[in-house]
Amino acid sequence: MHSFIVYTLFFLSLLAGRALALNITLAAPVGLIPASQFLAFPASALTASCDASCTPATAAITTCGDADDACLCDADTVAAVLACEQCLFAALIDANVVPPDLRVGQTSALAAYSAACLASPSNITLPVASIALTLPAGWNGPVSQQLGVPATVLTLMVGVMLGVGAVGMVCTM
Repeated sequence: MHSFIVYTLFFLSLLAGRALALNITLAAPVGLIPASQFLAFPASALTASCDASCTPATAAITTCGDADDACLCDADTVAAVLACEQCLFAALIDANVVPPDLRVGQTSALAAYSAACLASPSNITLPVASIALTLPAGWNGPVSQQLGVPATVLTLMVGVMLGVGAVGMVCTM
């Protein structure tokens, strides 16, 4: 009888630990994940370039465990996660590719992490600045393609010829 009570209490404590874990809700393919899975995205050349930034964040989350909301939502842990996501965001922009996973360099992932901290029993509100991704310094926007001098001259000549022809046609009517 004694072992039954011990096993029952052990089982209930496991369930309580799972229920009290910091769970992060992302969109459809990923869904509801514990904090330990937040940075466990599929490895690729893109994510490998950020190993130096993501290793401390993964270590911080592992050290906290899934159930320590105060540790997972601490400023140091959030700063490490932000550094990892910022590196991944810059790598996505440099490679000009779509993210392979919803957790890779996405503000929506950081917003979900913040929402999980707010919904936790600790009710921790993360400052917006601590979860905001910034554009890389050398990024000049999506309109960086320009015509060369010969293409510009040719385009201008064709435009002038079409314009003069249209005006001439209107004047002779």
